[in-house]
Amino acid sequence: MNIFKPSSSSCINYKFISAVYAAFSTLGCLLYILESFVFSSSSSSSSSKEPSSTVMKELAESIQGLYLIFVPFLPCFVWSLTVLVVQQRESCTTCTTSSAAAAAAA
Repeated sequence: MNIFKPSSSSCINYKFISAVYAAFSTLGCLLYILESFVFSSSSSSSSSKEPSSTVMKELAESIQGLYLIFVPFLPCFVWSLTVLVVQQRESCTTCTTSSAAAAAAA
């Protein structure tokens, strides 16, 4: 069983699947960057008792580890891109074969 071979039914749109995986992978990366930024700023201002520092600390605690939900989308995104490339190669081969057959028949 080849996991990189597209489904035999050609009605699956791997462009859409790749776009969805890319969107959620990007969201996970953004959450990781946000968590890193918020944690660094909240740890540097943890000594002050200002209301803004407590808000940043609460925000940092609430988003801690949220990016982990989106980690599985990264390998799925790579897989969907691989399948999309294979599907496009097969469709190009099919198109050139069918056009050559149509030209020979004419």
